[in-house]
Amino acid sequence: MHIAVLDEKIADRKHLERLLDRESDRRIPTTGNLYTDTFGSVDALLVAPKQYDFFMIDVLSGISGCINVAKRVRDLGLNSPICIMRSSAEAEGITDLPDNLLWLEKPIIVAELTATIDKVLELEQKALDDDSSNNITEEGDSSEETEDEINTEATEKQGFFKRLFGI
Repeated sequence: MHIAVLDEKIADRKHLERLLDRESDRRIPTTGNLYTDTFGSVDALLVAPKQYDFFMIDVLSGISGCINVAKRVRDLGLNSPICIMRSSAEAEGITDLPDNLLWLEKPIIVAELTATIDKVLELEQKALDDDSSNNITEEGDSSEETEDEINTEATEKQGFFKRLFGI
């Protein structure tokens, strides 16, 4: 799983990075590595966010800033879970919260971080199960490509690359 951490406080960011590295080491035999990238600014995070399966966000402008970053991630068409590293009580009264939000209060307790990662993995597995059940097609379905269509598509791609590279 690829995790993006956005925290404008460098000490908190480094501390969370160490905690996630330790969590990754514990999970190698079961769920595999947790790959973590850390960011100190919103703009740096949003350069290429589609590669991340999970976002952990805390910005200095408070809960409204965290929610705005989460909305910007959603506006890019990403539905990955987002963990706001603040108290959920701070969000009381905010009506238009993005979907798929998790909460984790600072200071971060290892057991709570582990539970959050477990929840994200559960959500990820559920999404994979939903996708696989939606992709099952009945025999004789008209959506299946014929061999001629596949060959035509491959020929078109070869022609494109020949024109592109002058081969």
